[in-house]
Amino acid sequence: MSASPHFSAAAAGDLLVGTAGWSYTDWEGAVYPSRCAPQEKLRAVAEHLDCVEVDSSFYRPPTAKTTANWLRITSQRPQFRFLAKAWRRFTHERASAWSEAEFALLTGGLAPLREAGRLDALLFQFPWSFRCEPRNLDWLARIADAFDGWPVAVEVRHDSWTAEFFRERRLIYCNVDQPALPHCLGPTEIVTSATGYFRFHGRNAKNWFREETVYGARYDYLYAESELDELLARMRRAAAKTQRTFAVFNNHKDAKAFANALQLKARARPGAPVPAPSSLVARFPQLQGRVTPSGAEQLPLV
Repeated sequence: MSASPHFSAAAAGDLLVGTAGWSYTDWEGAVYPSRCAPQEKLRAVAEHLDCVEVDSSFYRPPTAKTTANWLRITSQRPQFRFLAKAWRRFTHERASAWSEAEFALLTGGLAPLREAGRLDALLFQFPWSFRCEPRNLDWLARIADAFDGWPVAVEVRHDSWTAEFFRERRLIYCNVDQPALPHCLGPTEIVTSATGYFRFHGRNAKNWFREETVYGARYDYLYAESELDELLARMRRAAAKTQRTFAVFNNHKDAKAFANALQLKARARPGAPVPAPSSLVARFPQLQGRVTPSGAEQLPLV
């Protein structure tokens, strides 16, 4: 397996670690200072992690001007990678086929990332209710045809799915970690292309199927060290079959995703320094002795 531009395969098995999204109010004072400019939030993430999954694109596609600006913000870290969630029009609003204008809106906005060679996956995240049945297989086939040439990744959550269709169409299979509830896909380490993909949503079974009446309640979960070791073992086996494997933490409540991402980096690269915001280390004692605190100016926490 060839080494990635960021670090050697021997050091980390081509495993890149990041978070889903980067601009959260409850990350202020932990990941970055309170009331900092939006560009500083992305810059802080790029300084500490290997990749980020664009979350805002699920709600509305970004403009080309916006994504070009992301490239400028991270220009000092050209090895930093972007993943992007596809607009929900393609995953959650399936009553009618998308239009050419809607397709152009999504692809045009992401074009600067793709043309710069910095977009490693366009993730189509489907809900648990999206099951393996003919009409949904047809929908996925239309996506695969329409986005031919794009690095299409697909996340499904219902246990009716197998990897067969994804292998046939050379789609990136997204392995998910979610609560162990009836008909939820369990732990997998499936590889269907040269890119491996894992998304970690946490295991908050109590809130998983509840209406989101409290911000972030569904993703309010901090992985224990023993759980991270379990996840890392699966990812390493997948990474042995890929050019790159991405590990994305979506348990974003109160910066838990950022803490777990740094913990995983430290476990994946024993002996290598893993810088972390001092304010985050103060919030999560689990990081002490595992990472190298930096940015003391962010203290004290309030």
